[in-house]
Amino acid sequence: MNAVLLTPILWCALTWAFTYGPYSPIQTTTSPGVEAQLDLLYEKFEAQMNVPELPELTEDVNAEAYCMMILPTWGNAILVRVQRHGRIYSLSSRRLDGQAGFEIGKLVEAKDFELSADDSRALEQLIQNLNFFQLATDDGVLGADGDEWLFQGVSQGKYHFAKRWCASSYNPDKRGLTAFLNLCRFLVDKSALSERPKNKGHKLI
Repeated sequence: MNAVLLTPILWCALTWAFTYGPYSPIQTTTSPGVEAQLDLLYEKFEAQMNVPELPELTEDVNAEAYCMMILPTWGNAILVRVQRHGRIYSLSSRRLDGQAGFEIGKLVEAKDFELSADDSRALEQLIQNLNFFQLATDDGVLGADGDEWLFQGVSQGKYHFAKRWCASSYNPDKRGLTAFLNLCRFLVDKSALSERPKNKGHKLI
């Protein structure tokens, strides 16, 4: 997809919240047309990254999984997904080589492994600190470009989705994003990807 088509869809449509599956996210503003564009756009990124979609896990009340995706306008899209298996979490990370605001790109990195017991306990604590299922879908801070941070979660048969524009660089403390960024930083640190998320060459976290 070229820049003329992808950029308006990604950075304008993303100003709307997302509703998907049996659990309606908190503080949503929906439009059927925009919602359909969002579904298609996220599915294209996730399909290129070759990871299962989280909403499918809602059929299993024992399933618990979370997925973070960072889409910089001028940087590679990355995804880090974790899923609980007893007391241990598995981790899958992916990186595409495109400039996410202009093209999806190709899959250039893929890692799949289990976290250690210590890392799994640390992750569990960060998830509890975030209180994700009470987090508003959108905090109202929007921009025309920058970087979009998308976070999904499934637990006890419920699905939730949250997005934050420029989460690490646009007043994160005032926006109450400390717990959100702590969890995202942990996922990036443990991802084993060769590159951290960047926008215009600057590290985001």
